[in-house]
Amino acid sequence: MPYRHAHRWLSLLFPLIVLAFWPGYFGRLREAPFALHAHGITATAWLALLTVQSWSIATHRVAWHRRYGLATFVILPLFAAAGPLALHSMVSLWRSGADPFHATYGARLASADMIAGASVIAMVAYALTRRRQVVAHGSAMLATALLVLPPILGRLLPIIPGFPVGGSAGFGGFRLSFHLANLLTLLIATLLAARTPGRGIGFTLAAVATAAQMIAFETIGGTEAWERCVTLLTELPPAPLAVAAAMASGALLYAAWRQIPPRTGRVVPAKAGGQ
Repeated sequence: MPYRHAHRWLSLLFPLIVLAFWPGYFGRLREAPFALHAHGITATAWLALLTVQSWSIATHRVAWHRRYGLATFVILPLFAAAGPLALHSMVSLWRSGADPFHATYGARLASADMIAGASVIAMVAYALTRRRQVVAHGSAMLATALLVLPPILGRLLPIIPGFPVGGSAGFGGFRLSFHLANLLTLLIATLLAARTPGRGIGFTLAAVATAAQMIAFETIGGTEAWERCVTLLTELPPAPLAVAAAMASGALLYAAWRQIPPRTGRVVPAKAGGQ
């Protein structure tokens, strides 16, 4: 069974998430806006489902794996809906200049976050179309967890004593930590893809998405044209955007699921002589 220890690696993400997001979220839960709660809960639910699914198939609980896998059609559309809410909240802080971090990086991060969110949905849709090809299906599902690494590492690296701050490293060292975190994720995704050439396409997709985020952060994300688009986004009501994202992702996942015909019962041929 490929990736049979993946659930152990996935379980390590949860304490890292708490540590990385303690200052901006877990440490101030009562003050956090609904958008952050929605994004945090749905993203954590997806990682939890990935962990359970990896464990269930590694321990040969195939019936559990198929049953709980249906939760994908609930969790992923909710995750997609939470994306525009969190994005709208972030770019609103950027536009208002609420704090130096968002004023510096809000628009740039919006470009990267859009790529990451869309990539997760696309990789899961691909995985559903390959659900009877164990390696391809597993790699595409597990690869979605790799896209969580840059936000985690990007927040943890600057707390290392002596980490560069200011100048080319950016405000709070975040620009440097952002790229280092993405480079490490890109390396991991590339190595995992190389282990199963031709079948671990999910990790290849994660590598492409990670590289695209780095490029967008430094190019499109810093242009005046992009800032005008982000400004326009702040003027749109977030609720309809969330509903549209949920419906679009749900439709895509359903269409991907329908690509594989349902299993049919095996017909047992009658024995000779009518026995």
